[in-house]
Amino acid sequence: MTITIILIVAVIVVAGAFLILKMTTKPGKTSEKDTTISSVPEKKSSETEFEKIMGTLLQLNILIRTDARLESEILNSIESIIDDLKATIPPMMEKYPGETLTYELKKIGSAHLYNNVKEFLDLSDESRTNQLTIFKNTLASLNEVSARARNIAEKNETQEFKTMATFLKTKFQTDIGS
Repeated sequence: MTITIILIVAVIVVAGAFLILKMTTKPGKTSEKDTTISSVPEKKSSETEFEKIMGTLLQLNILIRTDARLESEILNSIESIIDDLKATIPPMMEKYPGETLTYELKKIGSAHLYNNVKEFLDLSDESRTNQLTIFKNTLASLNEVSARARNIAEKNETQEFKTMATFLKTKFQTDIGS
């Protein structure tokens, strides 16, 4: 009886593993890379991370467009940063997934930009006036960084990666927080 139960459980485990493998393998592709279990979660994780970043940027775009008190200059600056991040992050994640610059850009896209803008938008009119110069300086820095990163990615300037990554790591960990 015990052997029968063990055999039934073993068959169920093997069938389950086969079904999982079958479901994660793309139809028509049988290369070893596509059928290994370790490559599938990595791709899914990357896609999920990218979707999260794009979701954050979309939420930010909606947030800034619904704030009637936001100056058009600031709105345009934030939209420019969003556009640069949307254009830069996908190729960086694809071509240079392990690079520090890619990691820092993903942090800006998934948290730093949103958090800074949200904090500013949550301020009263008086506090906004007091914090306006600091906020504009932060946006100018982020705008410069996103434009420079976009340029690096488009021109494939790999030697600039480490310099830019070091700058981002030190600049935004102290200015914005980690």
